[in-house]
Amino acid sequence: MKILLLCDRESAKNDLRATFYDLLADAGHTVTVLTLNREEFKPCLGCFGCWVKTPGQCVITEDDANSVSEKLMRSDAVVLLTKITFGGFSADVKSFLDRAIQNIAADFEVYKGEMRHEMRYERFPIYIAVGYGDVSGSEQQTFINLAQRNALNMRPANLLALTTQSGGTLKKTSHSILKLLEASK
Repeated sequence: MKILLLCDRESAKNDLRATFYDLLADAGHTVTVLTLNREEFKPCLGCFGCWVKTPGQCVITEDDANSVSEKLMRSDAVVLLTKITFGGFSADVKSFLDRAIQNIAADFEVYKGEMRHEMRYERFPIYIAVGYGDVSGSEQQTFINLAQRNALNMRPANLLALTTQSGGTLKKTSHSILKLLEASK
């Protein structure tokens, strides 16, 4: 399985990026690692050009958001590794996710009883969001809820949002991820 591991810069400092890379590669997956840096992505203009002018491509071309989005859509699974910040994604990951709006269509439809964007593509990769950090249980739950709700517009075949810390929870997180990937083959 082709997996894109999108990480924030902090995960490189605490060895989580290497831990997750090894976990996925040792399980036989082809893993591409990209470390996101908010300073290298221009902010979304909110112009909706990616919906109406250049469908599926951001009109901002001076950074790598378009190429990262293309790699994401060509992957079988994407793993977001992000420090939990006030119950949300780190600034590095959020800066890319804001620009990834190009991967959904502008029109709306009712999906599972809620108004959602239509899918731009026939399929979206398996979506796994892993939040880490020394945060409270309620902040961890806020992260899980946010990651799950954000994924609804993309409608991945499989979705997993969870949090981890070193030690026991890291082993549990690793097991959950491998189990989902194995079941998705």
